[in-house]
Amino acid sequence: MARAALIAAYHESAEPGHLRATLPLAGRTVIERQARLAASAGCNPVIILVERMPAALSAAIQRLRRERVPVEIVRSAAEAAEQVEPDDRILLIGDGAIVPAGQHGRVAAGEELNVLTVPDGAYGEPYERIDADARWGGLAAIDGALLHETAEMLGDWDMQSTLLRRTLQAGARHLAAEGAVAILDSEADLSALERRIVAQADGGERSWADWALGPLERSFTRLLMPSALSPPLIGLAAATLSGLGAVSLYLGWYWIGLIKLLAATPLDGIAARLARLRMQDGIRHSWWSYFVPLFSAAALLILSHRLAAAHGWGMILLACMTLALLFALAVETERERPRGAFLLAERKGMVWLMLPFAIADMWAAGLATLFAYTAASFFWAQSEVHSAARGDQD
Repeated sequence: MARAALIAAYHESAEPGHLRATLPLAGRTVIERQARLAASAGCNPVIILVERMPAALSAAIQRLRRERVPVEIVRSAAEAAEQVEPDDRILLIGDGAIVPAGQHGRVAAGEELNVLTVPDGAYGEPYERIDADARWGGLAAIDGALLHETAEMLGDWDMQSTLLRRTLQAGARHLAAEGAVAILDSEADLSALERRIVAQADGGERSWADWALGPLERSFTRLLMPSALSPPLIGLAAATLSGLGAVSLYLGWYWIGLIKLLAATPLDGIAARLARLRMQDGIRHSWWSYFVPLFSAAALLILSHRLAAAHGWGMILLACMTLALLFALAVETERERPRGAFLLAERKGMVWLMLPFAIADMWAAGLATLFAYTAASFFWAQSEVHSAARGDQD
């Protein structure tokens, strides 16, 4: 049984010149977030029902298609019905409705008709009234047969409202919404929801360097949110700066190289936050996410090679052992974060740890400190992981 989504995108909003679907939300539009949420719930195709195609809606749909979200545009219920089979499962998403990601799967689960509800006293217009105690939360699960039947008898009635009423008349189960839901109609509706979305994009601070750089990353993410800059482009900048930092160290320009490496540290965090805001998956496996640590490792080896002339080949050995221990640490902590993981060695923190040694012109001592920090982190993580494993066996 296939799963599709049907999104209404034709109601005018309270903001002049905007459909509900084209209201700006977290740097993009409401319809883009709706389509991404539906696609993340396994819906293919994502059918968008429109009556007219203003420039903002056309641009949003083009962005979705460029990013390979499986959207299909229809102009009537009959055209929508042609996109699905009678036994398909369809997620009906209300015009302007933003529902937490986990609710899509919950409503779509099973085979019966489901309707997401919110309490009547806490919600007013534009949440459609279902009965004396509940209103529609903007999400429902129907089958293709009901859509086909409704398309045949629709006439001049509003598709969204008619389909919802027929779903309720067919005995749909009411599911109380878990978490905040919103049907957006004005700028006042957008502000609180946008703050929640931006906060959720943080993704957690996994290290002390993430914590230190967090305010800077959040500020730049908000600044770039409405821009056309894509996360891969920001990642490209991070990789380029890291590579140029390694080249500068090779040329003996220690301070210039370190400054470039420092400047690169917040960029991958900004790219990741922006990707989460725009619900763009796979950011961890983007090509630049491999080049940034690769160029950083090259910078460490190049620095050790430059220092070896004055301090002996032991500098190169220190750098190689540091990288080996850092790799081993990543393997140890891949499945489970040990106690104290916030303080363990990682790329961003190690770059910033070199700064005080650079100020004191003690580059060799800085390299030795990085080795000691990485070794201590590895042996601590190994001890924690294996002691936890022994405890589970006992």
